[in-house]
Amino acid sequence: MTKVFRHSFWIFAMLPWLSMGDAVGEGTLPEFGRDTVLVWQMRNLDYESQFVVRIAEFEPDRFVEWEDMKTQGTIFMPAHDLAAAKNYVNANLFQSGVDSQGKRTTTLWLSRRIYGDLATKGKAKCDLDGVAGTLTRKGKGRLAVEVNKSVRELPVIIVADDRGSERWFLDSEENPLLVKHTLRSFTQTLTSITTDRSNTLRWIKGNKLKNPPR
Repeated sequence: MTKVFRHSFWIFAMLPWLSMGDAVGEGTLPEFGRDTVLVWQMRNLDYESQFVVRIAEFEPDRFVEWEDMKTQGTIFMPAHDLAAAKNYVNANLFQSGVDSQGKRTTTLWLSRRIYGDLATKGKAKCDLDGVAGTLTRKGKGRLAVEVNKSVRELPVIIVADDRGSERWFLDSEENPLLVKHTLRSFTQTLTSITTDRSNTLRWIKGNKLKNPPR
């Protein structure tokens, strides 16, 4: 009886430490790289669909393929744009069946320059889809996302533009990924991140994978 009591006491004594360890890991993310898969849920009134992005190269350049219910394409963003671009586009680089390349612009991810301005100044000058605008940091929050089949609450910065949109990005200088976008009845929300699978790429293969459009 004494041995059972001691064993039970040890387990209960360790529970707070186990819980603390789990809490620390809630906001952490595995590194993105080749074969990382990102899935967003899109909703607009009665319309609902999924939008999928698969990463062929995450750094120093970013090379991704994307698809929705009807079409697909690829996007290449060079390292210097990821670092210093002042422009952000919503849809211009997503052209059906086309290998698009950003020119002094990014999509889905903020440039580190814009993220830095938001983090330190609370505002950032940013051309949105080619029109001059301003992004304003409204605060911080958390978003529950399935990461490798385990739900985690990820830290985000909440950003508003001067056209009525609100966007949430990962609160990470190296990976300021769009996780939520809201404009009137439209919402785009990141629901899952998968980094532990291989051979996920469908469209970027062979020579295209070996020789990205640098």
